[in-house]
Amino acid sequence: MNINKIITSIITISILFLSSIVVYPQSFSSDKEQRILNSLETLDNEIVKYFPRWKVCEPNLQLHIYNIFKQAGYPADRLNSSNIEVLAAPGQFDTENGNYQLLLVQCGDAAMQTSKINLYFTAQLRKKLSGEESYSGVGIGRTYCYKEIPPEAPVSTYQAEAIINYYQPTDVTHAISLSLFEQDLKLGESGFWIKNVFGNDDAGYQFWASGQVAVQLQRPLYVNKDIGTSRAIPYLLSFYIGGGYRISSGLHPEGTMFSWVPKRVLNASQSGDFVAGLDFHLPFAPEFGISAYARVPFESPKTKSIRLSDWGYYDIESLINDEERDEVIDTLPGDKYGNTYNNIVPVMHSSGRISLFYNLWLDKKKPENYFRFDLGLNYAETREMALIGDPISTSNDLEVRADDITGLLNYKPEGLDWLYFKLEYRNQATWPFGASLQISNQILLTKVWVPLLGNWFLLEAKYSNVLRDARPFELKNFFMISPVIRITI
Repeated sequence: MNINKIITSIITISILFLSSIVVYPQSFSSDKEQRILNSLETLDNEIVKYFPRWKVCEPNLQLHIYNIFKQAGYPADRLNSSNIEVLAAPGQFDTENGNYQLLLVQCGDAAMQTSKINLYFTAQLRKKLSGEESYSGVGIGRTYCYKEIPPEAPVSTYQAEAIINYYQPTDVTHAISLSLFEQDLKLGESGFWIKNVFGNDDAGYQFWASGQVAVQLQRPLYVNKDIGTSRAIPYLLSFYIGGGYRISSGLHPEGTMFSWVPKRVLNASQSGDFVAGLDFHLPFAPEFGISAYARVPFESPKTKSIRLSDWGYYDIESLINDEERDEVIDTLPGDKYGNTYNNIVPVMHSSGRISLFYNLWLDKKKPENYFRFDLGLNYAETREMALIGDPISTSNDLEVRADDITGLLNYKPEGLDWLYFKLEYRNQATWPFGASLQISNQILLTKVWVPLLGNWFLLEAKYSNVLRDARPFELKNFFMISPVIRITI
């Protein structure tokens, strides 16, 4: 896959997606359960305060809502039946009569967002609270006792959080993000995500350094019912599965817009990979959990004819002359016996990781400053294959082989190569930004992202450095930067 084609595809998809947003409101059905305005998580408090907000002062309704919060497991000392507030947006039905779509209901110091309102509030109660149906049975709109909250009143932390979410937008219908590193698409209300990821960050090989790309289907499972952590950790299990494929991008960047990016020689597997992973939060302590990842080729490297322009290779003659490694010799009987080969095709084989993690918010009531710590074991394996033929004197297809050849190396973890450590920080305030530092396979990988325009256009940069002696197929230093487009509906 040519990197220029990738960029063209990103731009094309962005234009088509932006175009669809313009006509989107005209194509919605009248289904009252659709959550059109959940996309408003991109707004700040100065805009949110102009949204419809009101206090509920109907005694029976106050008691009913209070009991719902209590039955849902919220601590009684956080609830207050006389302090119930509603945050809403204009609904999709008969807006002239003042009907609204519920975004958040707050009872004392506890709050439920849209997903939990739908879970714990009956459909009839939601309709009466929003004004779609009359509470008293007489008249139209909100016929119960309520008091409007003026725009000059500050927005509460819970109301702000219901709208602003700079991490995974779990309460939006659609989401898409596009960058050179990764492309993500949320499939409506199904909860499924499709991801296309370049590189193998878990092994320390970012962007095209590994020659790998993976398409993954991700699905969050098991709702977190722990009231103390469910705001920040809505699901206990996030699982993904997919397949990896090989790309030729990065082998010949000369003369392209990426000529400043280091050239690579490492290749993905010949047959493609099976990819799977999960994050599992412990039900009794959701801040802690286990994370695992595996990438396994469908078959081991085998004798095969390859198009040389699509594969990376390196010459080991100087290493043999310096007695740093043995000769690569053909051991087949007959005419080929004793042939020596100097050109090697490195192929990324199996890789994986398993780690324990801990999530930390400096202030759980206002989780703007977030840390995640990962510590575990890493595995990354690269196998060498001999390139049969002279790559300089021919432009035809050549053969690669590993069977019946001595001197080929199989790079597996040794010593500190096994160590996996990652520290991630995210600030989710008005101006969100994030950074991470990872050591895996004795490769330091750092990442920083900052917003440029709102939270829909960001800039992300990655830098990797091999801490040990770099292997022939590794890039000692690698810096890459990419714009990121994030759109939610």
